[in-house]
Amino acid sequence: MEQSIRWHAVAGAYEHHRDRLVSSLSRLYPQPVVEDVVQDLFLKLARIGFGDPAQLTDRYLWRAANRAVRRRIRVEERRLVRLEAHASTARSLHDAIEPDHACLLESDLQRESLAQALGAVDPRELEVFRMLICQGMTYREAACALGASEHEVTNLRVRGLRRVRERVAAAAG
Repeated sequence: MEQSIRWHAVAGAYEHHRDRLVSSLSRLYPQPVVEDVVQDLFLKLARIGFGDPAQLTDRYLWRAANRAVRRRIRVEERRLVRLEAHASTARSLHDAIEPDHACLLESDLQRESLAQALGAVDPRELEVFRMLICQGMTYREAACALGASEHEVTNLRVRGLRRVRERVAAAAG
């Protein structure tokens, strides 16, 4: 009952403050990022059970959303830097391989053994891989999305990687 009241209070604050937050922060940052972050902010407030809705002032919400947008942009920039570094490393590795050994880099056998190894992984572990690796989510974000603890997300990642390594080693050996 109490949780329902808190959800309704935060939902009312969301309806009241959302448009102003989005319009003011969109002057500084890209609008799609701002909209996403503002929604995430209110979901987080509802989840943690923010006590007094009267404390959800314009100033408090603007500062919290501004910090969250800046954090999201920093994370995205770091992810892009890592991806660019990885791409340049892969290109330099590909260029460094002798032409007659280039077939070893992307052989059909390796792709097939990797596909078989991924087939042995639990669907929930694959979902964790997708969230952490492909989408670049943090462990906390993945845990919230899955409705699990960060510890459980870490365990799923470790178990999944262990299974993939074992299967690939078995296929190679």
